[in-house]
Amino acid sequence: MPDLATNTTSSDTREKILDAAENLFVEHGFAATSMRAIAQTAAVNLAATNYHFGSKKGLLAAVFQRRVRPINERRLSLLKGLEESNRSLTLRSILEAFFAPLNENAYADKVPALIGRILAEPESITKPIMDETFSETASTFQRALKTVLPEVSDEDLRWRFHFMVGSMIQILQFQSPLGTESTQQTFIEGMNQLIEFSIAGLDQANNRQSHD
Repeated sequence: MPDLATNTTSSDTREKILDAAENLFVEHGFAATSMRAIAQTAAVNLAATNYHFGSKKGLLAAVFQRRVRPINERRLSLLKGLEESNRSLTLRSILEAFFAPLNENAYADKVPALIGRILAEPESITKPIMDETFSETASTFQRALKTVLPEVSDEDLRWRFHFMVGSMIQILQFQSPLGTESTQQTFIEGMNQLIEFSIAGLDQANNRQSHD
């Protein structure tokens, strides 16, 4: 029979390591943060960091996925709800499902700084983490977008989605336009503007027709 106390202790240790690693990675970067420093900050044995995460890259991946996976799960849940409802999917409703979790307070405090740090690291370190974390969600949303944008080729849709995600990352890092102060309200307004911007970028055919 599993020892509940042992399992709880192991889980607590893992969370302490993740908390310490997140703070140190964000503050100092991947290269300048040692596993020993993480263990000392977490007040755990150095061997525990290797036991739970295998390597510093594995720990960085776990730190990132701890924050981002709940957002992706929420996105997929919202999209599934749309698909199971009696309403027809629209470009706007799909995008709202993709962006809405970023406005939820449960995710607002930790994610921007972590995203900023992860993107400052070399691609060789971070792209495998990004691929593992986002591939399923990106593919699922692109399939949904294809149903409302059938005239857009798969390749074009991938690129347009890629640029949309880049705009999302920009507002996560800089939550207001240059020359203005960042506040929670500017972030909310920015997300609303991002939906309009993404609609125009994804649905270029309709956008051109509206200007003919």
